[in-house]
Amino acid sequence: MKSVVRRWFVVTAAVAMLASTASAQPATGIVKGSVRRSTGPVAAARVVIGSAAVSKYTASTTTDQDGAFTITDAPVGGIAVKVYDSKQNVIASGKAILRHAGETVTLVLQAP
Repeated sequence: MKSVVRRWFVVTAAVAMLASTASAQPATGIVKGSVRRSTGPVAAARVVIGSAAVSKYTASTTTDQDGAFTITDAPVGGIAVKVYDSKQNVIASGKAILRHAGETVTLVLQAP
């Protein structure tokens, strides 16, 4: 009987530890997009992403030659995106909502 109780206690403790470790990891998703002008893609623009759900979160990247960008660790919730030119002027912006972990949202942003 003591052996059964001891096993039950060990299993319960292990499950609790795994559950607390899993819940400590933030739920994230992917924000992808492209930035274009009427003349074509906007290359080498700085893209900054902020989160409405996690106030301290920001991430940035640079658009590639096709104007595309990807941020892979955006927290679930509201996302605000701003695109800056080489003079640090905002040339495009957008918003999206990551509804669940692992989701990918795609934005098509138009610059003047």
